[in-house]
Order: sequence, then C-alpha cells, then structure tokens
Amino acid sequence: MEPLYNYGLSQEDALTEYRALGLRPGDRVVSVASAGEVPLNLIALEDVRIEAVDIARSQLALSRLKLAACLALEPPEAAAFLGFEDAATSLRTRLFKRVATFLDEGERRFWRGNMAAVERGAVRAGRFETYIRRFGRLARLVLGETRLRGLFERDGVAERRDHFDRRLGSGAVKALFRAAFDPRRYRKGGIAGAGLTHSGQRDIAAFFYGRFRDFCTATPPRGNYYFQFMLWGRLFYPEAWPEYLRPEGLARVRERQASIVWREASFERTLAGHTAGTFNKFHLSNIGDWMSREDYAALLDLLGRKAAPGSRALARYIHLDHPIPDALNGRLRRDDRLAEDLIERDRFPFYQLVVLETP
Repeated sequence: MEPLYNYGLSQEDALTEYRALGLRPGDRVVSVASAGEVPLNLIALEDVRIEAVDIARSQLALSRLKLAACLALEPPEAAAFLGFEDAATSLRTRLFKRVATFLDEGERRFWRGNMAAVERGAVRAGRFETYIRRFGRLARLVLGETRLRGLFERDGVAERRDHFDRRLGSGAVKALFRAAFDPRRYRKGGIAGAGLTHSGQRDIAAFFYGRFRDFCTATPPRGNYYFQFMLWGRLFYPEAWPEYLRPEGLARVRERQASIVWREASFERTLAGHTAGTFNKFHLSNIGDWMSREDYAALLDLLGRKAAPGSRALARYIHLDHPIPDALNGRLRRDDRLAEDLIERDRFPFYQLVVLETP
C-alpha cells in the first residue's frame, strides 16, 4: 500500500533556518511546507509572515493537521495525538474530534478517509518514518539500549564523542547503514524515486554513517527530537518537543496562526506569482535534490530577480550542490563560512547547507 505522504516529520532543523535567515519581526518568508515543522517552528520563534507551499496535497493536509492540533489541544495532548508520544488509538480518535473543529471541510474529509494515519500518530505514518522505524529497532539492538541512552547523561560535546567512540562506533553499525541505505532497498521503501534524481553511484550509506556521529553528539540529545524520534520512534523528554509544541511556542502559534498561508503550489510558481520584493527570506528545503539542473538553475534565477534587497535564503542538499548560474553573478552569493558553522549545530546534520544572500 502506497504511503499517504513521503514525510511525517520535516527533516530540517528550524533553528538552523532561523539563524541562517537572520529572521526578524515582520520578515516575509516563502517556505517549502513539507511536513509543517519549519513554518510552525518559525512562527513559534519569531513574528514573521510565511507563505508555506508544497506540490503534495497530502503534505499540506499534514501540516494543517499539526496547526489544528496546536489550536485545539494542550502541549502533552498534541504531542500524543501527533505521534511524538505513545498513545492509545482510542485517545487519538477522541482527540481528533477536537482537532477536526479547526480544519476546513475538505481537510476533515481527507483525515476521516485516512483515520489509520491519525490513529497511528500522523508523524509516524510517512514513507520515510515507516521505513526507518524498523532500522531504529535494529540500531538499538546493535548499539545496546544502555550504551545508547548513555548519551543522554553526557553534558558536553567532547564527553558525548568520547562515549560514542568508545561504546557505539562499530563495524556492525556500518553494516546496518549499508543495509538501510542500499540504493535498491532505500529507493523502493524509504524515499520516492524523484528524491534520488542526482544520487548517481555515490555511497549514500557511507555518507549517512559519516554524519551519524555528529547526529548523536553535536547537540544535547535530551533536546533533540530528531535523535529520539529516529531511534526510538517517540520522544522521552518534554524539552525535546518541537518548538511549536512547547508551551511558550504553542501559545505563539495560536497568536500568530494567521501569519501562515498554506498553498498547493510549487516554489517557482509561487515566486513567479508575486511581485519583486514581496519576500525577503526563503526556505528552499532540499528541493534541488528533486529537480533537474536546468529547472533548479531557473528557480535560482527567479529567486535572484524576485528577492527584496538584502534577502537571505537557505537550501539543503544531499546529492547535488547546484552551482549559482553565471547570469546571477553579483545578484546572488553564497556564505559558505556561515553554512559550515550552522551544520555543526544542526539537530539533523544529514544535509549539506547552502546559505545565499542578495546585495
């Protein structure tokens, strides 16, 4: 059975987007919606206006479900309802009745027709999360539950790296990554084929394993929802809830809910449909991994022409670092030093970062 959506959880650490874009009150952001975490986390962090776009209607439905959960529920209820915490099916069904009052009729029909995802916990029902869940169980067996949880007790990066190198790094873990990210298996179950447009013959498993040590050690695991969710399928500590589900963040989302407009549209169509200067901040996710070289070059050209003076953008990639077209020389430049600094603090450091700015 085909998954309802590709991603139940956005894989971009919105704290990185927040820092890279230098967000300030009143900024006008165009953002890939994906699973909703970046737009929701950004308005929980700053009073900005966001147009969140996606070509996948199901991803937008998921994003809107998360917003509705913020409006209808208190933080512990929302975390349980969405699947960040374990909960009984009956509880999620009851909570959905409250959440549904904050959805429009089309969205209610969508979710009533896909109650299996609601009952499972919507963040657990994505293609990637379904695929990675079984490897998370294997990772806990291979690494050892006690040794893995030992990372929670190490306060500093040096202590966590020492613990990882002595207790967790092993050939068995590398073998697990080779199994999980074998291109044939990963393409079939973990990601839609278009997401591997530029993967070529590269060893994806080796790349991901090379970042796994940073994933486990660079940021405090108690506050890293990616670390906990990817390895255990749930969160253990409230301080690890996404920013939009924490009490202060959820309160801001309620206050600023009208600051997000959700649209079913491509990023390039969105830019083309607005006058130059409408947006000054751009969250591109890793759409370059899904687009041809020619189409992405055209998108960058459009961004360069439409961005307000002094704009900033953040793009991520795994497979291809698209060059800035020669025609944009002087209109769009990279800040590689900032990108290198940001990836060292990213809670999901499996992407390369490209920070762009206009004069």
